[in-house]
Amino acid sequence: MAVLPASDAPVLDVSVMAAIRALGDPGEPDVYAEVARLFLVDVPIHLSALGAAIAAADSDSVWQTAHRLRGSALEMGAVRMAPVCAAIEQAARAGSLEHAAAQADCLEREFVAARRELEQAIQ
Repeated sequence: MAVLPASDAPVLDVSVMAAIRALGDPGEPDVYAEVARLFLVDVPIHLSALGAAIAAADSDSVWQTAHRLRGSALEMGAVRMAPVCAAIEQAARAGSLEHAAAQADCLEREFVAARRELEQAIQ
């Protein structure tokens, strides 16, 4: 059974955005925008690796990749992505790659939503 994030839950936690932005100095480039751009480049690479690990039935790689993605999502405030990543981790640890694959589809959709909001936030 797929974990479905609450549709009324925000895609991004604005308090995380504010905390990251507060790390920058006035007049300097937006720290959050820089970190968000890295996230937007990095996540598709990890999603591809996740798909390859699932296809190869490599539970350890699935777990490790989902764990990295969860950490990245939490650091960026992508709060709807994080629980899906956690579900993939749990499925991989339990050896249920079919469940992990279903969750990976959900994760792709949540990343699309996060990407859309991040791109708007850093314009």
